[in-house]
Amino acid sequence: MSETEEDRPRGGGGTRGAARAWLGWWLALTLLWLGLADSRRAEEVVVGVLVGAIGATAAVLVRGDRGTVLRPRPREVLAALAPLRDWPRDAVLLARALAHRPAGRIDEEPFRSGGDDDPRAAGRAALAVAGRSLAPNRIVIGIDDERGVIVSHVLVDDRTRR
Repeated sequence: MSETEEDRPRGGGGTRGAARAWLGWWLALTLLWLGLADSRRAEEVVVGVLVGAIGATAAVLVRGDRGTVLRPRPREVLAALAPLRDWPRDAVLLARALAHRPAGRIDEEPFRSGGDDDPRAAGRAALAVAGRSLAPNRIVIGIDDERGVIVSHVLVDDRTRR
């Protein structure tokens, strides 16, 4: 049975994209195996290559089942990691909160994802949810596309501390 354009995930790059993804996963998983095995013996290398191939094949099969392959821009990936800078401050806030359990709040910030049909917009939305949930004091609840906001639960209301 041949694969048609409608069967492929949007933004996946077709057969070439799947081949690039397989090669990337194979390389990453093989190197991970070899790094964890910490051995240069021939049988470990062969097993690492085989395990990498099995893992890469599984990753490409899962990739083919998605409706859209995420295509975020590198600057969006870096921006999603920005909440990591809040870790030390948030850890202190949450440690203090264990004693007296202050009230949290629901926070809404303007956010336009651009819809789920565009691979770049889908990537931007996924990164916004994952990235903003990296800091321990904030958990993203969801994106309201109709109102153009991203909704988060802030565990300890820290507005007065900034």
